[in-house]
Amino acid sequence: MAGHLLQEFLAAQDPKPPVSRPHPLIQWRPPDQNVYKSNFDAAVFKTGNSAGIGVIARDWRGEAIGALSLSIPLAQKVAEMEALACRRAVHFAGEISLHRVIFEGDAAVVINAISQGNDALSAYGNIINDIRCLVAVFQVFQFCHVHCN
Repeated sequence: MAGHLLQEFLAAQDPKPPVSRPHPLIQWRPPDQNVYKSNFDAAVFKTGNSAGIGVIARDWRGEAIGALSLSIPLAQKVAEMEALACRRAVHFAGEISLHRVIFEGDAAVVINAISQGNDALSAYGNIINDIRCLVAVFQVFQFCHVHCN
């Protein structure tokens, strides 16, 4: 009887493995015709203690119009690096003469700061202000948060 109770106790103590639910597949969706999408991101490289940004601009068919990557100074906060990546994406779109652009990034705090204007106290508020000035010449622009896989 004691052995049975011990087994029952131990069985109750074993955590059951969590049921893994598949993550919904996030796919890139093309913009409307004559509108472009510019996806940007920042990355931190542990080896070398450095950081970089990447930008790719695509048309409504999904074809790459232009891309760039470059090293940036390693910042204190990831959000600051994401803001730098966003600013470079906006600048790059202007350089390649795109005037109707949807900018997509995975840093919700940066996208919200640009869209809602709540950047006054952030360490990267000046970068957000630069972004707002740069997009003033675009015919159509939008900033969207996308989840990263």
